[in-house]
Amino acid sequence: MILIVDDDPDFAENCSMLLEAYGYEVTVASSGTEALEKVSLLSLELLISDCSMPGMTGLDLSKRIKTEKTTCLAPVILMSGSLEREVAHGNSYDAFMRKPFLAEHLLSQVKKLLSHNIGNATA
Repeated sequence: MILIVDDDPDFAENCSMLLEAYGYEVTVASSGTEALEKVSLLSLELLISDCSMPGMTGLDLSKRIKTEKTTCLAPVILMSGSLEREVAHGNSYDAFMRKPFLAEHLLSQVKKLLSHNIGNATA
């Protein structure tokens, strides 16, 4: 399951529809808190999160995901409309994408991270 977290519902829905069109199972959350609730109920394969959200930021969410035993191996893509200093130097995520981005770039990152994660699980 891919979890997309963004406080912009249109952006989240567009990403969700794109990934679903390519056969991925996707769910959406509008905040870090909602994302953590959903993560406890599903088998997280990949997290895609906006950096700048009210309350819990995407970077904070990523750090939480990476420290939990059940989700620490799930790859994380952080997205932002601006390159934030703390994101540029962070290590709690696997990829960073600057908004706006091409659909092909998102699909490429998702495929790369999911295939890498599967390789780690079977090694």
